Amino acid sequence: MRYGTSEVVLDIKAENILKYARVAQYMGEDVVQSRFEAVDALIDGSSIDVVLLDGSRMVVDVASMLIAYLEGKGKSIESIHATSKVRVAGREARLFKGIDSIGSKAVLISRAALDPLFKYSCTATALMRLDGAVMHDAYRRFISDDHSGIRDIIDSYTQDKNLISLEVLYGDGLIDLIVCDTTRSYAEVHARLDGLAYATDLCRSIIASPGHAYRLSDALTALWNCSTVLRDDGIIVVMAECMDGLGAKALQMLVEGRIRDANTYEGYIDGLEYIHILDVMGERGYDIGLLTMLPDLYVKALGFKPFRKVKDVLAYILGKMGQRHKVMIVSDALTIPMKRVP
Repeated sequence: MRYGTSEVVLDIKAENILKYARVAQYMGEDVVQSRFEAVDALIDGSSIDVVLLDGSRMVVDVASMLIAYLEGKGKSIESIHATSKVRVAGREARLFKGIDSIGSKAVLISRAALDPLFKYSCTATALMRLDGAVMHDAYRRFISDDHSGIRDIIDSYTQDKNLISLEVLYGDGLIDLIVCDTTRSYAEVHARLDGLAYATDLCRSIIASPGHAYRLSDALTALWNCSTVLRDDGIIVVMAECMDGLGAKALQMLVEGRIRDANTYEGYIDGLEYIHILDVMGERGYDIGLLTMLPDLYVKALGFKPFRKVKDVLAYILGKMGQRHKVMIVSDALTIPMKRVP
């Protein structure tokens, strides 16, 4: 199974596996090429801006490959922008300051994945996360379970943003590249991810991997996703290296003791939805573990059990549930929506 930058062997007997949820097929080079051709066909003129709305390694790699392809086709890359400090195609990206800071011709590249606040992340939601007022409204609807209201906000926000979007969908490998108009990005990602959904009965234990994920926020999204099929007294352990740290300001404040729960903070700060998730997880009585390189102090601040070795994870689950217990295994837990069988 994928553990951040590496793969680890989950040495588990077949009789201890309940089910194994994973993506069965990844993209080949010929399919990647066809997606780049689709982007090229949408470019009106000979020049284009490129904007990275996610700084993950896979998104940066895809952006670099796309730029090389477009330049090989004679296109001029006017500027490269990003929401974080990254080098793309050998160049330092400028800090992206919003749609108004770029021209009318641009390719916006983001990660397509599950998202606890919006349900799905894409170009539209990545842009929304740069707008404090919009996020405050969306978060209030999130904690009120007003999902239709959140969708209304997304539709209203994107209705006049007619730019090219490239949605990078990956887990343990590159799954798909979705080329569309920014106004359609949420609907396209919604449909694609729903096609990967895995339905199962409630289970007593889960070992989950977010795939190629490098932040604690990714691990918590995987936890949120898998909890939909976990019994209230169940055990779940997420395998997340977290090489790039916590991934959200609210999580940093939590481990530093500057915020206790989501209700103690007025307004919205980046990642506050993860604090809300932790509050809900605590109410359900889950036994949660994290296999990670993060310091034990951080892991315990979340209310989780820290693990360093895969064998210790299995030993803990089987020791608590019994040696004949069957464990649910979930790879690509950021991209496979886990759904409970009605």
